[in-house]
Amino acid sequence: MKHKSTIRCKEIHPHIHRIILPLPGRQPGPVNAYLFTGKQTTLLDTGTRRTTRHLEESLRQIGIGFSDIDRIILTHGHIDHYGAARHVVKQSSGRTAVAAHCEDAPVVETGMEVSDRQFSKFYRLMGVPLVFELLFYGMGLFFSSLAENCRVDVCLSDGGKIQVGDYEATVISTPGHTKGSICLYLEKEGILFSGDHILGHITPNAFVMLESDFDIPWRMSQLEFYDSLRKIESLAPRIVYPAHGKPITDLPRTVAMYREQFLLRQEKILTILKKGEFTVYSIARSLFPEISGKRLPLEIFLGVSEVFTHLQVLEKDGMVASHIRRRKQYYSLK
Repeated sequence: MKHKSTIRCKEIHPHIHRIILPLPGRQPGPVNAYLFTGKQTTLLDTGTRRTTRHLEESLRQIGIGFSDIDRIILTHGHIDHYGAARHVVKQSSGRTAVAAHCEDAPVVETGMEVSDRQFSKFYRLMGVPLVFELLFYGMGLFFSSLAENCRVDVCLSDGGKIQVGDYEATVISTPGHTKGSICLYLEKEGILFSGDHILGHITPNAFVMLESDFDIPWRMSQLEFYDSLRKIESLAPRIVYPAHGKPITDLPRTVAMYREQFLLRQEKILTILKKGEFTVYSIARSLFPEISGKRLPLEIFLGVSEVFTHLQVLEKDGMVASHIRRRKQYYSLK
């Protein structure tokens, strides 16, 4: 009988290993980190700081220690992807360089996209009850325990070439899930490492993109996500290795599922708005009536973010209208 840790590490292509790291919760599931060995030993994503032991054990099976890693590349600035990066850097006595897209580098280095004050401003604009802000604060403390902030040594940009193990990869900027989400494409091999931009088993969240100051958030993450998706479609990779879940061998089918779900979500939001005008929070609670329990604060954030980013598109398309009353934004059919 194989030891459980043996199953966590598998060579998926010559000198490229997938390492599966645990992550709390049912979705999106365990994190896939990828190790490229050779000229430039490179780790793509790290998992959280709580899974460093699992990461170390998996690397040991390949004959690699933290001190052997030349570079860490982060697909984006979420804690399940950068949480253990600083630990690896420490264990290598600082020789391991960390690379991320310039737009997500501040999150990796500080743990925050914008200040708590700006998040509060957004929640109140969306109509989220004040009591949930305290729960969001507690949620933030829990998440902070899963990651250490880490310096970013190399800022990546779209179209840049970077050595990963014995392969040359092209950096593909794919904003939508975050501002600085990237994919890595091994063009000669037809292999794409998609981070959270493309997942086979669920539709990735196009999170609201907040700026350091705003009246109403202006970046439209849903539109950016689908623009990024078209960019990947044009590459037509042979196989996609995501940061969660199984490899994807039929990209057109996955993309078609995304577009179907996108339209279905919009239809449901429009159906709710037939009953009158509502805040984003009210629409989210109606759209996701099942959310409750320990994950309630996180689910509320996810729901509010998703509804708002869809409403941005619907308003741009002239299907809904919005106005602010008593510092809350209300939406209605146009």
